[in-house]
Amino acid sequence: MWSPIIKRTIKSNFTSPAQNHTSGLQHMDRPVRLAPSQRFMLTRLNMYTRRKLWGLAFVLPAVIFFAIFAYYPIFSAARYSLTDYNGLRPAQEIGLANYEFLLESNRFEKVFVNTLRFVAGYALPTWIIGLGFALIFVQEFKGRGIYRTLYFMPILLSETVISIVWRLLYQQQGAINTLFVAPFNMGAGINWITDPQAAPIAVMIVSIWRVFGYYMIIFMNGLQNIPVEYYEAARVDGANTRQIFWQITMPLLRPTNMFVIVVTFITGFQSFAYQFLITKGGPNDATNVLGLMIYEEAFAKFNLGRASAMSLVLFALLLVLTIFQLYLLREREEI
Repeated sequence: MWSPIIKRTIKSNFTSPAQNHTSGLQHMDRPVRLAPSQRFMLTRLNMYTRRKLWGLAFVLPAVIFFAIFAYYPIFSAARYSLTDYNGLRPAQEIGLANYEFLLESNRFEKVFVNTLRFVAGYALPTWIIGLGFALIFVQEFKGRGIYRTLYFMPILLSETVISIVWRLLYQQQGAINTLFVAPFNMGAGINWITDPQAAPIAVMIVSIWRVFGYYMIIFMNGLQNIPVEYYEAARVDGANTRQIFWQITMPLLRPTNMFVIVVTFITGFQSFAYQFLITKGGPNDATNVLGLMIYEEAFAKFNLGRASAMSLVLFALLLVLTIFQLYLLREREEI
C-alpha cells in the first residue's frame, strides 16, 4: 500500500505540463476573496467617486453658462481692444492705439471724473441712509412693517419706469419744484435736467431713492444678528448710546458694511440707465459716465474696439477696488 504522501508525489511528477497549465488557469479564474476591511474601502471609494461625478454633473451647466456669457466676453473684449473694429468689416490690429487715445482724450477724462463723482455721491449717502433707517426700523413700534415695505418697494420697480416718472417730476413745473423748491426759493424752480450743476445731483437722488430700502433690509439683518447680551452688558457698565454704537454695533456690523460698500461701489461704476433715460448724458456731458460712454462708442459710433478698451479699463478699476476693499476688511479682522 502506498502512503498518501507518495501518491501525491507520483501524481505531480507524472502530470503533463499541459495539465499543470490548465490547472493553473482554473485557479486564476476563481474569484478573489477580499477581506471585510478591503471590501469596505472599495465600496467607500466607489461611493465618493459617484458623489463627485454627480456633483460635477450638477455644476457643469453653470460652469458652461458662465464660460459662455461671462468669461468669453472678457477675453473677446481684450482681443478687440487691440483692434479697429466696427462689427461690419474684419478687425484690423492696431496695437495699443485705443488705449493711447483714451489717455489723450479730454472727453474720456471728463467722463471718468464724472463717474468718480457719481460713485462718491451715490455709494456714501446710500450707506448712511440705509444704515440710519435700519437703526430706526430695527426698533419695535406700531406700523413698522408697513413703512418698511413701502421703503423697500422701489427696488422692485423697473429702472425704465422709475426714470420716466422722475423725469416728469423734474420738469420745471413738476412736483419737485412745485412742492419742495419754489416755496423756499421765491417761487423759482430749478432746471434739474438742463442745469450742469443740478443734473448730476438729480441722477444721484433717483439712484439712491431706488436702492436705499434694499440696503436697509440688509443692515437690519446684520443688526438683528448682534447678540442682545452685548448691549445689556454695555449698559450695565454705564456706556451711552454713542459709545454702544461705535464700540459694539459698528465693529460687529463690519462684514455687512463691507458687503454694502463693495456692492454700491460696483453698481455705481456700472450705472447707465438713469443717465441714459433721464438726462441722455447731458447737458454737455455733465452726467455722462463710463457705462454710457461705452454704449455710445459701441452702438452709436460703432467703434467696438475703442468701446472694448473702455470696458477693460472699467473692469480693471472695479477689480483693483474690490481687492483693495477686501484686503482692508481682512486686515481689520486680523487686528
